[in-house]
Amino acid sequence: MPKKELRKLTETTLRKVQQEYAFLSRTTTFSLQELFNHGSFRLDEYCREFHPHPQSDELRKTAKAFGERYGVWLDNAKHHITCALFLYPTADPHRMLTMMKNLTIDFYLNDVMGRDVFHNLTPEQQKESKAIIQRMGKYDPALRIPEGAPDMEKANIEVLRDFRNSSPEEWFVKFHRLYNYHIAITHRQNNAAELGRIPSVDEYVDLRCHLAGMHHIVLWVEYGDGLFLDWNWLRSIGIDHELERLHWVTAAFGALSNDLFSFEKEVIQNGADSNLLMVIALNEPDLSLFQVIYQAAAMVRELLVEYVQLLGAVRQRCAEVAEQYPELVAMMDIHLAGLERGVQASWMWQVYTQRYKMANSIWEETMQAVPEKAQTA
Repeated sequence: MPKKELRKLTETTLRKVQQEYAFLSRTTTFSLQELFNHGSFRLDEYCREFHPHPQSDELRKTAKAFGERYGVWLDNAKHHITCALFLYPTADPHRMLTMMKNLTIDFYLNDVMGRDVFHNLTPEQQKESKAIIQRMGKYDPALRIPEGAPDMEKANIEVLRDFRNSSPEEWFVKFHRLYNYHIAITHRQNNAAELGRIPSVDEYVDLRCHLAGMHHIVLWVEYGDGLFLDWNWLRSIGIDHELERLHWVTAAFGALSNDLFSFEKEVIQNGADSNLLMVIALNEPDLSLFQVIYQAAAMVRELLVEYVQLLGAVRQRCAEVAEQYPELVAMMDIHLAGLERGVQASWMWQVYTQRYKMANSIWEETMQAVPEKAQTA
């Protein structure tokens, strides 16, 4: 499809979605929890005992000081970096701080030159932003600081060195490549007109997990506790594929549930179409926004169903070999509990962060007051 025709199609679909949203916002509200729940599984019950990191206040202050020192701190970053305090409540404080520093840099890039705001930059700013992202997204195993690099690039290398110096080489190489790919594709314009095509829903889902950085965020489950998986052993007991899929599903739940939470900010306010709901609407233009919402929510619900099944299967296999490998199974128990906290935190943070709160939101969760236990994060 010619670029001009594609742009016209996306703009027409966007206007339709925004017009239908204007009507829904006056007449209808949706509970994301009710849309995501299935059978006897209820997110509020699943997350009931969840609490953020006990050293949240101190860690927030230290991460802010780091961001200010390198000029990468934004006032609303406090609502973003707290996701780590939710995701890794048992993490070693030093490791938690490294992850929060990384999120501070990532958030700065997202809100200053990310896909939602890139089109608002001047041509000169766009050119400069592309150059910065190209350098930061280039994989460099030596972690060299380029001559004349701006402070944000220095900060990024410093944090990557922290990760490298506190993890096994195999884990760090995997993380480094995933993170650099995330940087390379996330902080650029990813609307259909810029891609030159309307991505399929499956293609978008794969891309979205990388855009959100969820794959390396799942890797941080290992990093936070300093307990790194033995994949040779996992292969030997036959659960490597199940665990890899469990990691993917955990990442996809965080990424796609966020597309519903951020729909109003990304699509309605900023006019972006790099969002699950817009991708569904572009692929099926005859659907109403009401139908699009239910289709997107069904995808997230199916991920939760698969997550519960996979978690049970991996736990069952670990129980079967527990007597033979007590230490490795004990480590796996900690890891699986970390993945559970990741799913819980993906939900809890999105419900309680101020990042998505709106006075007239169509989502009940983003109009709710922040519970007392979550105010510390």
